[in-house]
Amino acid sequence: MISLQEVSRSFTQGDSRLQAVDRVTLEIAAGEIHGIMGASGAGKSTLLRMINLLERPDAGKVFVGGQELTVLSASALRQARRSIGMIFQHFNLVGNRTVEGNVGMPLELSGVRRPERQQRTEELLRYVGLLEKKHQYPASLSGGQKQRVAIARALISRPKVLLCDEPTSALDERTASSILELLKEVHASGVTIVMVTHERSVIDRMCSHVSVMEHGRILLTAPVKESYP
Repeated sequence: MISLQEVSRSFTQGDSRLQAVDRVTLEIAAGEIHGIMGASGAGKSTLLRMINLLERPDAGKVFVGGQELTVLSASALRQARRSIGMIFQHFNLVGNRTVEGNVGMPLELSGVRRPERQQRTEELLRYVGLLEKKHQYPASLSGGQKQRVAIARALISRPKVLLCDEPTSALDERTASSILELLKEVHASGVTIVMVTHERSVIDRMCSHVSVMEHGRILLTAPVKESYP
């Protein structure tokens, strides 16, 4: 489902150049929940964001569903991204839009008509247990509710892949557990999930495979049931 081939990404930091990802090759099969773990600064989030080209690699190729994203035009890339949902550590909701408006935004930007958009939005809000909150604004929601809105928004276009960047690290333990259970349900519907985390417990609970990163490189990729550092 996902193939990263010799991808690299660096950033300017003052007078020096920081190598965030260094010639990483990674294959993720359809149906996996694939964890990417490592210490802060290991390059995990940069690698994740290269899967949908939110971070464009300086070198290397990115394939999702057999399609090479790194050669697409801007319009073709926008279309390809419809099959790749993403949720963030800090939710990234739009404060002046209602819950309904936030969830439906990707369809609105794609030109989907309002009746169809509303139907799909209500379907997703019912799925994440927040239909009664659809007219509220993000400021009135708890952290767990905000993340559920973000998950609904990520699923609105029926993606084949869901990218999760530390989806529970900003939440308390009980709320985090409920979000992980929801992500298990998403996975059971046929979605391939890639999840960045620094928590071994999340890997053990959620993931079928894990890649361990350090200093921009992958040290090891293995099924979770096998031992890793």
